[in-house]
Amino acid sequence: MNKKVLSVLLALVMLLGVLTGCSKTSGMNKDKFVKACEKLKLTELEIDEMDEIEENVEDGFYFAGDEDLIGDYSKTIDRFLKIAKLSKAFDSDDIVSIAFAAKCAGYDDIKESEGPEDAELDGAFAFQMDFGQKDKAEDVMDGIAKLLKQVNIKTKKLTPKEYYVSKTEGYIRFHIDLEKFARIILEDDDLTDSLKNQYDVDIEDTLEDLKGEIAVSIEVKGSNIFIFAGGAVNSDKKVYKDFVKAFGLATDPMSLPMNEEVADDMTELIVGYAAYISKARDAKKRLTGVINGTGGTGGTGGTGGTGGTGGTGGTGGTGGTGGNPDNKGIQGSGKVGISMPTKDLWRWAQDGDRMKKELEALGYTVDLQYAGNRVDTQVQQIQNMINSGCDVLVVAAIESSSLVQVLENAKAKDVTVIAYDRLIFNTEAVDYYATFDNYMVGQLQGKYIVEALDLNNASGTFNIEITAGDPTDNNAALFYSGAMDVIKPYIDSGKLKVLSDQIDFKDVATDSWKTDNAQARAENILAAYYPNGTKIDAWLCSNDSTACGVITALDKYYKGNYPVITGQDCDILSVKNIIAGKQAMSVFKDTRTLVSQTVVMVSQVMNDQTVDVNDTVTYNNGKKDISSYLCAPIFVTVDNYKTILVDSGYYTQDQLDY
Repeated sequence: MNKKVLSVLLALVMLLGVLTGCSKTSGMNKDKFVKACEKLKLTELEIDEMDEIEENVEDGFYFAGDEDLIGDYSKTIDRFLKIAKLSKAFDSDDIVSIAFAAKCAGYDDIKESEGPEDAELDGAFAFQMDFGQKDKAEDVMDGIAKLLKQVNIKTKKLTPKEYYVSKTEGYIRFHIDLEKFARIILEDDDLTDSLKNQYDVDIEDTLEDLKGEIAVSIEVKGSNIFIFAGGAVNSDKKVYKDFVKAFGLATDPMSLPMNEEVADDMTELIVGYAAYISKARDAKKRLTGVINGTGGTGGTGGTGGTGGTGGTGGTGGTGGTGGNPDNKGIQGSGKVGISMPTKDLWRWAQDGDRMKKELEALGYTVDLQYAGNRVDTQVQQIQNMINSGCDVLVVAAIESSSLVQVLENAKAKDVTVIAYDRLIFNTEAVDYYATFDNYMVGQLQGKYIVEALDLNNASGTFNIEITAGDPTDNNAALFYSGAMDVIKPYIDSGKLKVLSDQIDFKDVATDSWKTDNAQARAENILAAYYPNGTKIDAWLCSNDSTACGVITALDKYYKGNYPVITGQDCDILSVKNIIAGKQAMSVFKDTRTLVSQTVVMVSQVMNDQTVDVNDTVTYNNGKKDISSYLCAPIFVTVDNYKTILVDSGYYTQDQLDY
């Protein structure tokens, strides 16, 4: 089968699985779960044998664990409970047992299939968790409802057979007929065009050949969560039916008719996602010329400012590391709300304080709030800003999907919303986006590694590892994409080797960008793949906090010279590491430029003037294209940090001395 066609098919099936809830609730205890697995003659795996999953998928496998296993993976479990909106109901300390089973017939043959009509998949999985607390069904189901809402699926659209909740139990069930769902997609010309542009295949033929069904049942009873999901593509559902029988489902979700309203909502979500991916891909072509030799055009540092160094190698173009402090915006009156994620990180504290001072200097009243990295706090603060009569909101989102409703409230009162350095998704309430060229950030990091290792001329091979950002942060995906578009050809050719084989974004992402999370993963990689002097030549890190985690791990467990380590933000500790020779570079996004540009945009809105933007096609938030202003980043090394950071007044030399 053509790889692109296969990727479309698998991506569609996987996306449907995610959208229909393949990561939420249950209803049988561990002993019954294990007996069902034994009845199905599945292979039992231990948690330390998870690397054997792929070779056991065809015939089926399961594992089951108690408190000891859960304790070893408590951070990971708590992370997923947070993502699944279940953290308010319980955490990893409450969990008594956890078990998982899966089987997929046709898995071993899928790579040999010539087209969708030849692909035959029949599989199912089951998941059980006892969270040790009764009378929590309402809280758990509330979390599931919130998660569904994020993908535009409202529980009020579900029938009583699909959704039910009481104090002691609840369930949610879906059934998707792939053939019918494909027809819904084919009726949307915008979506099919976007999919064509993204995958470069005849998407109509692919979808017309798609036949099969997917079903999901999520059940809560007492303190048990049970998830059952499965289906078939061009197959007879034997595995699925065997799982249904073995696990004794009260209701087979496949017996429910497909909910047309839910399918339409899914299509709308895919339309937005496909449009975003397609337009981002087009933007990459435009950015490639900038990266490969002409320098960045960058920000203008406010009206009249010229910025500093930029472009490739940190020396070309008109990149923007300053701005005219005397002419940042337009005098006026009115109230502006500024919502920042936290004051604990120096970057956000500085940005908020600087923006407030510049706006107040122009005559505007400013309500600046820091949310302490709590989503519920940020929502309430923004609502208070709306209620207090703010005309414009500048919002750096902690987690964008949680802001949809409160920003809709802002739109209802004609409040202009400017997303600040983090795109806010799935709402038409966002009017503008002020950020840096985040794809270009990744390109600079990747290009630096290529040049530092002289990959185009040096003989032999080089070892590299990758540490990306938060999996829920759109910017993290852009940083990763920009860097991988540069270094992936060298990985594919074997010039660069990733000994851990952790390359995909989901495998290299760092929850919440936390240094401790990056350090823990780096320590595991070093212990497993770089013992006894095995050399590591480069470590691609998307920002400075993850780079610091990697450096700490290297200090503890690696005896060789420091690899080429990238970063971003030019945090004080990382600049010190650059001076000390531990970190090679950090991409500098001069937030003074971004702040000044945002002030200009706010004052233009306040005075009913045309708002300055330089990009109208790259950023689609799932609802519309967001008019954006992209400031250009540059990179800092030991050779130029004094010019870019000290001479410009960003830091004093005393701040950078050990």
